[in-house]
Amino acid sequence: MTWEDGSQSVYRGDKLRWACPCAECRGEMGAPGRLDRLEDLSTEELTLAEVALVGQYAVQIGFASGHSTGIYTFRNLRSLAEDRS
Repeated sequence: MTWEDGSQSVYRGDKLRWACPCAECRGEMGAPGRLDRLEDLSTEELTLAEVALVGQYAVQIGFASGHSTGIYTFRNLRSLAEDRS
């Protein structure tokens, strides 16, 4: 991803999947999320399938497994970056 300031970030599908911010994965109302109960995910769960812009503040990432409810804000993505240049 190339940011407005010219810096670039690289993301791995597995890191993005484990960081999914949706209620199913993170939990809600005090209940743990699905990712809190798992140690491993299938290759389909970790493989990026699509990315769509959400307004001017985030992207929605879809994985090969069909999971696509996580909305990753740009601020969140910058904090998850593997490489920056």
